[in-house]
Amino acid sequence: MDPKYNLGIPEIDAQHQEIGELVKALQEAIADSRQRYLVHPTLKRLHQLLVTHFDYEESFLKMLNADELRHHKAMHKGILKLFEDYFDHPPAPADYEYFGKVVGDKVLGHVMNHDDGMAASMRAYFGNFKASAQKVPGKP
Repeated sequence: MDPKYNLGIPEIDAQHQEIGELVKALQEAIADSRQRYLVHPTLKRLHQLLVTHFDYEESFLKMLNADELRHHKAMHKGILKLFEDYFDHPPAPADYEYFGKVVGDKVLGHVMNHDDGMAASMRAYFGNFKASAQKVPGKP
């Protein structure tokens, strides 16, 4: 994933990098009919990573008492529903390309657009925390 989308939160940036790599692997498997057998395992791994990643993000937002937590959770739920629908009713191979585009757009769109707002809340919180720690009475 392009470093310009790094949030400056190492754990989340590493997860975003892996998510980007899996989306790319998914799209490559879909594009090459000889690699179509990789679609399902790649989707399973991406789904597992997203569940963990979304839980991680939501725990940060909850800790920050961030206004965007409810909206972020709803987006996460919608993205994960795409995977659940796939696992319940896999599309025909002829529909893989469309499905791969939808997954890529939703997942990468979320990372590139919505997580940036989350990072701003985190930076503000930690900036305020750092400023407060520097103003502790009786400390130079």
